[in-house]
Amino acid sequence: MTDQTRDAGIDVVKAVSIVLVVIWHLQPVTGAMLPAQTALAYWGGRLIHFFYFNITLLAVPSFILISLYLFIGKLSAAPDYWKKRFLRLLQVYVFWVGIQFILYLLTGGPLPLPLKTIIRSGGPDLSFGSVLPAVPSIFYYLYVLIFSTVLAFVFLKLPEKIKAVVAVVVIAGSCVYFLLTPSWGIAVDTRSMKNYYLYAPAAYYLYRCRDSFVKYRWFLLAGFIAALIVEWTAAGMTSAYARVSVFLGALAFVSFFLTGFGRVSRPTFLLSRYSLGIFALHGYSMVAVLVPYALLRNYSRALPIQSIPEGLLALVATFALTCFLVWLMAKTRLRMFVS
Repeated sequence: MTDQTRDAGIDVVKAVSIVLVVIWHLQPVTGAMLPAQTALAYWGGRLIHFFYFNITLLAVPSFILISLYLFIGKLSAAPDYWKKRFLRLLQVYVFWVGIQFILYLLTGGPLPLPLKTIIRSGGPDLSFGSVLPAVPSIFYYLYVLIFSTVLAFVFLKLPEKIKAVVAVVVIAGSCVYFLLTPSWGIAVDTRSMKNYYLYAPAAYYLYRCRDSFVKYRWFLLAGFIAALIVEWTAAGMTSAYARVSVFLGALAFVSFFLTGFGRVSRPTFLLSRYSLGIFALHGYSMVAVLVPYALLRNYSRALPIQSIPEGLLALVATFALTCFLVWLMAKTRLRMFVS
């Protein structure tokens, strides 16, 4: 197996994923923007809905899968690497959750501080008046990543035969649970680790059997499509990430890009390298773009966006502001928190 320290295919996965994250949170184009009572509204609305709820939602699981894949690879080469990795994740988590709490106070969040949100939720939700009353913290992702990395580290310590048994139990058990939750009327919160337990063993075997995953990537894609059909025609969908289609889709997505890239373009490389900063800052950039614009236009709410031109403008402005803020931080000692 080749060294995974700098893999162009992984850069592509990270670059595409961070763009999908921004699009998902902003949702610049919706079916409601299309001309009413037309075929375009009917089919276009369904296509947009499919994209948001089945394609963009692959981004976060793909990030987790790739992060664990790289962690396992580096830990295999340097057994003490886990110390460096856990220290970095802890520093990044404390920094961004600290920023979230500071903004909570600056925006008039009520006291006492909601300390119960410091772990699982990644800090408190923010509010910007009636224009944007609830902005959930996205830093739950860092908590999930830390927890998943711990699980991957523990999984690596198991004997090989035990690994196989644990992997089957965790992955199969999670998938069965995902399939049953709609019929049970259970909606798994996006911040719950129930969505993510299966990615630790999956990442291990993705690293160990990389060539096999690449070889059978079309079967993973077929499984993704089949799972979508089951979810949409049988019991429906009650959760964002607790879905077999999301798990298989993330595996297929990553497997398609693991090989075949000798190099990537500079924009792709930069999106990948600074994906952490873009993830952390794009929510704040959205607020900085949407709230003033809504006030200028006398909109009662900043979201949902009112029209396609406004949505595309908001997307471009949000991305541009985010990249500018990341660039500024990368020029300082805070660079480690964006790259």
